[in-house]
Amino acid sequence: MFKKAKPFFIYTETPTHVGSGSELGYVDLPIQREKHSNFPKIESSGLKGALRSVFERDESLKENVKYIFGPDEGDLHAGAIGFLDARILLFPVKSAKGIFGWITCPYVLGRFKEDMSLCNESWIKELDDIDMIGPNSIVEDSNLILNKEDKAVILEEYSFKVKSNAKLQQFSDWLADVVFPKNQNGQNDLYRAFREKMKKDIMVISDDDFRDFTEMSTEVITRTRIDPDKGTVQNGALFNEEYVPENTVFYSLALASILFIDEAEKEKIKKKSRKRMKILCWIISLEG
Repeated sequence: MFKKAKPFFIYTETPTHVGSGSELGYVDLPIQREKHSNFPKIESSGLKGALRSVFERDESLKENVKYIFGPDEGDLHAGAIGFLDARILLFPVKSAKGIFGWITCPYVLGRFKEDMSLCNESWIKELDDIDMIGPNSIVEDSNLILNKEDKAVILEEYSFKVKSNAKLQQFSDWLADVVFPKNQNGQNDLYRAFREKMKKDIMVISDDDFRDFTEMSTEVITRTRIDPDKGTVQNGALFNEEYVPENTVFYSLALASILFIDEAEKEKIKKKSRKRMKILCWIISLEG
């Protein structure tokens, strides 16, 4: 059904709660997780709804939202874009040196390579050797290494003996430039520090260790319910809410299909949208 895929990345600038509803365990409001791996995720329906709301707030784009995301009026026609669930790529963990590092694992890297193979992008070749990066790999001059002789890294209270990996360096350099691109005018490079850090401070650990960190190193915050009538705290109404930490990196794919409308309407929106809505023009071009 879908004719083209485009990747995009999600970087959490603040602790982020993408909820899965209430549960009876220690955490009352947990985050969304994959059923089989228990890794954090963001479901595609939530992504689509959030992006749709952004488009609808722009008056110059609002009239075209129905073509991309589907009409509100029932089943007139399907939308022309869909999304994959946003999957975890890098998870931040406190480090004894370098403040924090990003961790990932061979399973996540292999899945990322497989998902990116759905896209027809020139940079896909950069991922050819990504599945050859083994556990406990790090770049040569990482800020996380305690000393050059022992090559040890301490994440939370756990120590890892690490080895440098040139392929991880190549991947880190590429990913940092993709997640934190430089401004075209070369000014106000707000993410320069994070871009440079990502080139040095990504570490690959084992699949099991990665799962444990993503389960045990999220943020759990105790909150108090507010009485909506009084605007004051309700006595005894405490609850725990789980958050993905800031600096987490997810990725997803936008999947485009043809527009399910008649030819006259397609020609009409082509003329209006060339300069204002690149995503709609991209969808229309799939039919050419």
